[in-house]
Amino acid sequence: MSCFECELIVDSMLEDMIENRKKLSDDVRDFACYKIVTTNMTASCIDFLDLYLPTIIQMTIEQVTGLGVCRANKCCPPSSVDPQRAFTYQEIQSGKCPTMIALEDRYLPTRMSTSTATASEEDENFIEDVEDEKALEFIVSKSKYASLDDLVELRWYCMLVLVMAEITAFTALASVTMMVFAGANPNVVGCDNQVVNGCHEFNSLKNKSGCTPVLEYQFESVQVEFNYICDDAKKVKNTITIQTFGVLVGAAIFGQVSDNFGRRKALIVSCIGNAIFNLISSYSPDLFYFMLWRTVAGVFAGGITVVQMVYMVENIPRNHRMWIQNSITWSPNLIIFPYIAYLAHDWRTLSVVIAVASLLSFFSLVLLEESPRWLVQKGRMEEARALLVKIRKTDRLYNDEFEHDLDDVLTIEAEKHARSSKKAKKYTFIHLFCTWKMMAQTFTFIIGIICTTFIVYALMYNMEKLSGSLYWNSAIIGASRWVVNIIVSIADYKYTWFGRKLINQISMISTLVSLAVMAGYMYTGNGKDVLAIGTSVAVAMCSQLFIAKYLMINELYPTAVRNLAVAAVSTMSRIGSMFSPQLFYLSDYAEWIPYAVLVVFQLVDLLVFCIFIPETKGVHLENHLPPKHKRIFGKRA
Repeated sequence: MSCFECELIVDSMLEDMIENRKKLSDDVRDFACYKIVTTNMTASCIDFLDLYLPTIIQMTIEQVTGLGVCRANKCCPPSSVDPQRAFTYQEIQSGKCPTMIALEDRYLPTRMSTSTATASEEDENFIEDVEDEKALEFIVSKSKYASLDDLVELRWYCMLVLVMAEITAFTALASVTMMVFAGANPNVVGCDNQVVNGCHEFNSLKNKSGCTPVLEYQFESVQVEFNYICDDAKKVKNTITIQTFGVLVGAAIFGQVSDNFGRRKALIVSCIGNAIFNLISSYSPDLFYFMLWRTVAGVFAGGITVVQMVYMVENIPRNHRMWIQNSITWSPNLIIFPYIAYLAHDWRTLSVVIAVASLLSFFSLVLLEESPRWLVQKGRMEEARALLVKIRKTDRLYNDEFEHDLDDVLTIEAEKHARSSKKAKKYTFIHLFCTWKMMAQTFTFIIGIICTTFIVYALMYNMEKLSGSLYWNSAIIGASRWVVNIIVSIADYKYTWFGRKLINQISMISTLVSLAVMAGYMYTGNGKDVLAIGTSVAVAMCSQLFIAKYLMINELYPTAVRNLAVAAVSTMSRIGSMFSPQLFYLSDYAEWIPYAVLVVFQLVDLLVFCIFIPETKGVHLENHLPPKHKRIFGKRA
């Protein structure tokens, strides 16, 4: 039997076994549950095996390849396989005899689908063809660069990307967290000339005399200007939920837009929209119009938040991702933003500042190009080639050999794209759940990001409850976040064992402990002194969770759906931030209850993360989804 005939038969058998895994599972189940275990355990045995065995059988079969079986049976000795690696894909195709071509035309369509129409829609199946796989392996072995990641250098163009990333990071942070200052509650210290102690005394005095409140505040917030105080102040807090809904919508929309039309275009539109509507909101005559224009601006802020990180990750070297993302992030900007809020002093001026920052983000994007990885994923190889050459020249690293090596890398990507794009494919959020593994990971990231955002924004939107200066507390939190980020960056860069998963686990445990301590102290009635420290620790560690989680998402998902994954998780994160301002309404019943709720959220996040998410440090970014026979839906018949 020839090597080709052996692989043909074994591959067919493996696919048949996968398609009939339920029958195989039933046979194993019947033998195990009726002939091995005792009668009183039969029912539970059946339930357990019906749930897990089909998946286990499929995963076991997928560990076997036709080439491996045939080599083990001496049908494919190295002498019959290795010479093929010396040929390019085009040489292999041109060297096939008419009989071979006819056999492929007759065999492959019936093997891969039940109809010609279905066969034409197959994508991501290049790895199933041994000849193509070996040709690609040969190109990779001869190329100086194994993947697109190796073409990215920390040089001049990357520096421009980092400048843009810093400006857009500040813009996103300012847009999303503006309500920390613009929604800060003032203290009622008097009513006309009479001193009062809190809202209860003020309401009692006002009902009797109709006096005018005397307010004490550090920032002229919406509550101060429009006179929303005491119980009415909750109306302003409630608008944060509506504004955050705009961010949620923007994250969902612009994630899809950036995957279909490009990262750079999506960022440019987001920055322009954010600038326009923040400027309009600065002229709002009342709370309703303020909420309306801030919500529309939030749509574009959501676009900046979700696309900026993907664009940056795709344009920075793989080995520098962690320290760069820990340096250019919200944490250092959270030190700068309170000072700018202090200078602005009122919410109208602060809205104008955010509009100006958005315009600066736009001008920085004008100096940059589209993401080369996105161009490759869309099959626009010539544009990607011209752009990579331009970047190489900008970095002053260009030489004649580079174009040859670049052609090898793009040939690999072109072969993959040719196999995966026989028909133009629009990816949607449903593709994030196309395998059991991806489904578990996607749900884990969604649960985790909801818990993290709920904790962070619940603490930040109620910072007026902390003693001391609102500006200094915000700056201290930002500094604490940045210090943690820098320490993690150094450890990640120096120690290979210090991976993404360990970072997440340390951050979650630290947050859990600090929240539990705050809840315990508040329960005893002595928690005021530890709130500032506990809040700083919790928010600082949660900031590391944001960075590590989003970085793992970018490293775990293929390019085809990477931005969709970030958009989906970012969209779901807004659920946590939408309802976080209302958490501290529970303090009307007992001061410790909000902190106890946050402890539960963090514990859930820790448990599901440890179970389902693997380590991703140093992985090569995948470009394509798993082949269809590994998916839950869209399988070949």
